[in-house]
Amino acid sequence: MTLTTVKVLDVVLYSIIAWYIFQIASRKKGRLWFKTKCMIVSLLVYWATANLLLRQSLPPIEAAVIAGLVGLGASWVLVKAPKRDRRIPKATRRQVIERDLTSKGLAWDPAKYHIDHVVPFSRGGDHSARNLKVIEKRQNLRKGDRMPRLRDFFKRA
Repeated sequence: MTLTTVKVLDVVLYSIIAWYIFQIASRKKGRLWFKTKCMIVSLLVYWATANLLLRQSLPPIEAAVIAGLVGLGASWVLVKAPKRDRRIPKATRRQVIERDLTSKGLAWDPAKYHIDHVVPFSRGGDHSARNLKVIEKRQNLRKGDRMPRLRDFFKRA
C-alpha cells in the first residue's frame, strides 16, 4: 500500500466513526444540552472562583482544587436535569406506524409489534420519529436497552 492509500483509508475510517457518533448524539439532544449547560456553568464558576482565590494569595494548586469543587457543586445546584416523559406522543406514534407498517401494506397489531427506540430511552434517546421504529415484539424484548451498533444504522436505510 502506498502512503496516499493509507491516508485515504484513515479518512474513510474516521469519517465512519464520526458519522456513527453523530447518529448516536443527534438522538440524545436533551441529555447533551443538559450536559453542555452543566459544563458551561461549572467552567464559569470555576474561572471566577479560581481568580478570586489566586488574588487572595492562595497557592495555585489549592486554588484549582477548591475552585473545581465549587464549580461542580454550582452546576449540580443550578442546572436541573430535564424531566422526561416515557409516553410517546400519539402523533409521533402514528407517523412511525405509517412509515414502517402501513406504507408496506401491513396492519398494526399490538400483540405482534412494538415501537422501539433506536437509542434506548433509558440511555438518553428521545421520542422523535427518527429515533423510533416498529419491530416485532420478540426482537424488541431480545434487544432490551442495548445501544445500536454501526450495522443497525445501515439496516434501516
